[in-house]
Amino acid sequence: MENTIKKKLAKNENVFGTFIMTNGLDTAEIIAHAGADCIMIDGEHGSMDLETAGRMVSIIRGTSTVPFLRVAGNEPSLIKRGLDTGAAGIMIPMVNTKEEAEAAVKLCKYPPMGVRGMGAGRAILFGAGADEYENYFKHANDEVLVIVQIEHKQAVDNIEEILSVPGIDIAFVGPLDLSTSMGLSGQLTHPEVHKQCLKVVEACQRHYVIPGIMSWSGGMEQHLEMGFKFLLGGIDASILYKGVRELVKEFKSSTKS
Repeated sequence: MENTIKKKLAKNENVFGTFIMTNGLDTAEIIAHAGADCIMIDGEHGSMDLETAGRMVSIIRGTSTVPFLRVAGNEPSLIKRGLDTGAAGIMIPMVNTKEEAEAAVKLCKYPPMGVRGMGAGRAILFGAGADEYENYFKHANDEVLVIVQIEHKQAVDNIEEILSVPGIDIAFVGPLDLSTSMGLSGQLTHPEVHKQCLKVVEACQRHYVIPGIMSWSGGMEQHLEMGFKFLLGGIDASILYKGVRELVKEFKSSTKS
């Protein structure tokens, strides 16, 4: 169960993916063939249930794209069941303290490193084959990415302590929530927001953790120059909406008398 994203990041390669928030299995399949390195299935703000998210994982795994899952919170039932979908990584939102980071890592790891239950979920074909069963448990702690979200000023203030926790692979900045926590809601390019983002990158470099960020068209080059290595950009619903809106505008412009 080699995680190709983890392998790329270990070689200091940049990685790009996008979010899927709607519950369309066909949409997941289409995006999986678009050439992104990974897809983040959004179980926090997305409309899909866990069954649908699991089917998305299976569909995406049939392509060269890697499926990740963002859970709704730093809770045992959400993280354990999320991991059992077979996602290659779990993103945990709003990790603001060292204690929250420690809890997140433990929930993502099998004993003795953590407290993840040894259940037969989709990750190991529901226990259908003994070889797959044994192989998954043997390698999951090393291969499944643990992604903690740094999306509050408190998290940035505590970033050194958070990243001192062993087992964190990626610290992922959510600039919209971060800017809001700073009283600068939506001002993603504000100098003070930029400064906080750089603080996360620098701490990641000291602790050998991959820095990630929610990026956007026109902002990716800057984020890469800042040192971010794991970029997510775009949301399926927004991409679809904007595409149709452009066609509608063109049509209306062409039919004006």
